[in-house]
Amino acid sequence: MQNKTNQIQWGKFAGLASQWAIALTLFIFLGKYIDQKIGRVAPLFLWILPSLFIVFSLFKIVRDTQLKSKK
Repeated sequence: MQNKTNQIQWGKFAGLASQWAIALTLFIFLGKYIDQKIGRVAPLFLWILPSLFIVFSLFKIVRDTQLKSKK
């Protein structure tokens, strides 16, 4: 029983890593596209969008782990 639970947790973390990779790639290209569309020389959205994703996803991870530790 314990071994199966560990496998499920590892699977969840592997899924999280691939979600991060895909989402960061998407936000980087989206930020670059927005910067080019509005004619910005400095890459403002290229930095803001991936940074916001990282911050909000870390908050979600912390909140989810705190909820699980209370159970």
